[in-house]
Amino acid sequence: MIIIIIFTLAVGQSILLVQSCTMLSLKPLVELQVHRWLSEYISVLVWSPVGTLLAIASAGGEVVLWQEDFQATILQTANGASIDALGFSSEGQWLAAAGQAGAVTIWRLSADSPELLETLTWESAWIDRLQWHPHQPWLAYNCGKAVHIWDAEQGEPLTTLELPAAVQDLSWSPDGTHLAVSAQQRVHIWETSRWRSPQYEWELMAVSQTLQWSPKGAYLASANQDSSVGVLTWDNVRLLKQSADNPVPDADLPATLRGFPGKVRQLAWADVPDAVRSPILATATRDLVAMWILIPDEGWQSWLLDLHQGTVLDVALQPQASLLASLSDRGWILLWQAAVEPAQVLEGAKEGFSCMTWHPTGEYLAAGGQHGEVLVWTLCPDARARILQQPEALL
Repeated sequence: MIIIIIFTLAVGQSILLVQSCTMLSLKPLVELQVHRWLSEYISVLVWSPVGTLLAIASAGGEVVLWQEDFQATILQTANGASIDALGFSSEGQWLAAAGQAGAVTIWRLSADSPELLETLTWESAWIDRLQWHPHQPWLAYNCGKAVHIWDAEQGEPLTTLELPAAVQDLSWSPDGTHLAVSAQQRVHIWETSRWRSPQYEWELMAVSQTLQWSPKGAYLASANQDSSVGVLTWDNVRLLKQSADNPVPDADLPATLRGFPGKVRQLAWADVPDAVRSPILATATRDLVAMWILIPDEGWQSWLLDLHQGTVLDVALQPQASLLASLSDRGWILLWQAAVEPAQVLEGAKEGFSCMTWHPTGEYLAAGGQHGEVLVWTLCPDARARILQQPEALL
C-alpha cells in the first residue's frame, strides 16, 4: 500500500509525497555480484562507455581499475590526497583522475595493460571537476578561475578559458557543440568552434553549483546555492542575448524550480522517449528525492519520494529503462520503479553509501561506501520485463 499526500508549495506547484508505508518487491530486480573494499571513503566511481571497465577512486588517493570479470588493477596507491573527479573518454581509450593534490593524471587504456600517459600539475589547486568531450579526445577540467582543455591525442593544451570567479562546475553538451561553465551567479556557455569568448551567459539569482544537460541536450539544469534549480530550454538560448528594451515573454524565460527543503546535492535527467517535450528531472535534497516533470501547457509539476532516513547524496536514473536509484549516507540505496513505486532496498555499506553509477547499458549498478566498500549489482534476467509492467507485477 502507498499513502500519497498532496500539498502545495508557496510557489503554487502541486507536490505528491510518497510516504514510507510502502510494500517493496518480493522479487529482486538486481542481485549483488561483487563486494570488495578499498582503504578509505569511496569518492567517485565511473563505468567506461565500452565494455565493463569500472574505475574507482578513494579519499585516500587510490585509483583502481576493475577490468573484465572485475579483476582489479591498481593505477595509483593511497597517498593521502583525495581523488574527487574521474572520467573515461568517449571511446574508453583514456582515463583521467584529479583531486586534492592539484594534478590531473591520464592513463592510456590498451588491450595489454593501462599506461600512465600524462600528469598535469597545478600548484595549490584542488581540481574537483573534469569531463571528456563526447566525441573528441578533449579533457576539460577546472583550476581556480580557469578551465583548461587538454587534447589527449596531441598531448598538448587545446585552450584555456578564463572566468571572473572560481569555477563551480562544467559540462559538455551531449552533441559536443558547447561547453557550459558555472562561476558565481552565471553560467558561461562557449561554442566549441570558437573559444575567444562565451557565446551565451545565463544569469541566475544565486551561485550555480552543479550543471546537468538532459540526454539529448534540450535542457540545461543548474542546482543553485539558494536551494533552487534553474532550467534553461536550449531552443530559447538565443533569448539570453535579448536586450532589456525588448523583454522576453515569461513563458520563454529559464524556469526556476523552488520549494526544496535544503541544498540540492545532485541532478539526474531521465532518458525517456518524450524527453524533449516532457522531460523528467530527479533532484536529491536533504532526506528526500524531488521529482519534476514538464507538462506541456501546464509547466513544471513535482512529487516527493520519502523513504530515506539519512541525507540523500545521489540520484541516478537507469539508462534505457525506468528505474531510479537514490542513495543516502545512512546505509540504503533505494530502487524506484518509474520514480514512483519503491521496488528494492540495497544494503552493504555499514556506515552508509557515498556514490553510485549505472553502467551505460543499465545492466549493472556500482556503488561506493563511506568505509571503502565497493559493490556491484547486476540486473536480474527477468527484471526489464517486470519493470515495464504495472507495479503489482514486481511482487
